[in-house]
Amino acid sequence: MRRRVKYMVYLLVAAVLVVGVYLVQRSVTAPSASAASGSEFSAFYLDLGASTSLGFQPTGIVNHNGRRTNTGYANDLLEVENIKGVSLTLTQLGCPGETVQTILGPAPINHCYVAPKTQMTQAVKFLKAHSSLAGLVTIDLGFNDIRNCLAVTSINETCVTQAVDAVKVDMPKIVKDLKAAAGSRVRFVGLEFENPFLAYYLLGASGPNNATATMVAMDRLNAVLGSTYKASGVAVANVPAIFQSDNSQRVSIPNVGVIPENVYQACQLTWMCYGQPFGPDDHPNDAGYALIAQAIAAVLPKSW
Repeated sequence: MRRRVKYMVYLLVAAVLVVGVYLVQRSVTAPSASAASGSEFSAFYLDLGASTSLGFQPTGIVNHNGRRTNTGYANDLLEVENIKGVSLTLTQLGCPGETVQTILGPAPINHCYVAPKTQMTQAVKFLKAHSSLAGLVTIDLGFNDIRNCLAVTSINETCVTQAVDAVKVDMPKIVKDLKAAAGSRVRFVGLEFENPFLAYYLLGASGPNNATATMVAMDRLNAVLGSTYKASGVAVANVPAIFQSDNSQRVSIPNVGVIPENVYQACQLTWMCYGQPFGPDDHPNDAGYALIAQAIAAVLPKSW
């Protein structure tokens, strides 16, 4: 078992180093604040969700699960919109580990809030207090519902089905309550998810099959999220498309071999192909967060 773990770590490290060097000129960065054209319109930005909504990334400290950063997609979106002349004031209520079920309470099942407060009660309170203002709300929930079903050794199909079914039941409640609390000038964007677990492809003979199984599971989750958001009149940020999560076309990487494009992108845009102490970690890196911001911006108006 130890030899297998070492092999996996070495393979991950080798892959990320090679891919990192090969992709330097293809890297994505957030727009510079110096490029801003000056703001002409102001609105609030309420960012809801789990750890990714907070820009979490690994610290490199052993036995430390990461920290929030100021280089997440919400921070990047401020700059993207500022270039368009829109000044967003960011409020982040997210909590690491939050799921579609835990945000509904009634008591928080996390370390971020003390009952009776939950992320949901705080979001509703915020929206009611700002009901006369223009604003943006992003909803970044559902990933943690399915995350524990997608282990590197096997994909638990029963777990996936139960998680997706639960999201289908509970996500409409979240959207309904948030929209009921918001004023008429508030825009909502729901996020679909990229698939960092495509990195399993690199892990030995069973890797490709496991990666494919994670793709099926993530597609099921995103289908439910997308249909729920659209049915509620919420715009959908197509994060999987911008990450090329469904693109299985083969590409040749020097010293690595021929791998699918979506695996290639998962290694470039998340921490899943890094060995300890930074990975494997399913959070996006700076380039990944910048792309998520672009996916959100793509469904926002050019002029507010």
